[in-house]
Amino acid sequence: MASYLDHAATTPMRPEVVDAMLPFLTERFGNPSGSHAVAREARKAVDEAREVVAESLGARPGEIVFTAGGTEADNLAIIGRYRAHPGAVVCTAVEHHAVLHAAQSLPEARVAPVGPDGVVDLDALGGLLDPTVSVVSVMLANNEVGTVQPLTAVGELVREAAPRAVLHTDAVQAFPWLDVAELAAGADLAAVSAHKFGGPKGVGALVVREGVTLEPIIHGGGQERERRSGTYNVAGIAGMAAAMRATVADRLAAVDRVGRLRDRLADG
Repeated sequence: MASYLDHAATTPMRPEVVDAMLPFLTERFGNPSGSHAVAREARKAVDEAREVVAESLGARPGEIVFTAGGTEADNLAIIGRYRAHPGAVVCTAVEHHAVLHAAQSLPEARVAPVGPDGVVDLDALGGLLDPTVSVVSVMLANNEVGTVQPLTAVGELVREAAPRAVLHTDAVQAFPWLDVAELAAGADLAAVSAHKFGGPKGVGALVVREGVTLEPIIHGGGQERERRSGTYNVAGIAGMAAAMRATVADRLAAVDRVGRLRDRLADG
């Protein structure tokens, strides 16, 4: 039997996630934006999922913006913040392309180097910060080499040298393995994607801390408190919440199990 060794790219859906999604792919098909009973049932499911996602990420329910995945969440954070408060965008050289290319699409992107271990050079990062900076983006865990960035130290630098800037972290790769609620507590914006932790593809979330303003990058019906328009993917959102609940419950055991497998593989 073949072994799948690319969970950093995507994960199979957990059985409990499939079970959570199925009702909303069949008989519970309502649009949460409606006002009748079928719609209200769907809205209740979205609201309940929002509470689970918020708790898993150390946020309030009103700080969760559902998106179509991590790429959209990162783009909303970078471009949406720039549109609300124009200024320079600072990120590291090892960001996912969803961040790096979004930053480079704007008038001024500043890129901080990393050391041989993949950790951002804090001195170099500090040299890129000034009061004109709008947003700083530093991923929590790297999607290729797994480096965990010193987000607390980064946040201190940002608050000192770029007081009008917000700190965004791409936590997409981190959530399956790290306590994002704790490690990203100092971030103003944090992105996750369900398919990285046993959930469905095509759904994610952005934490937008209270008081942080963004301009929407998708316009339409004004869902998500005018921050992200579009009909809700109720099945996907329910699946993401189920995957988050299971991941948080299983995280320590999973880290231990995968660590032992890694060591066996390395030892031959």
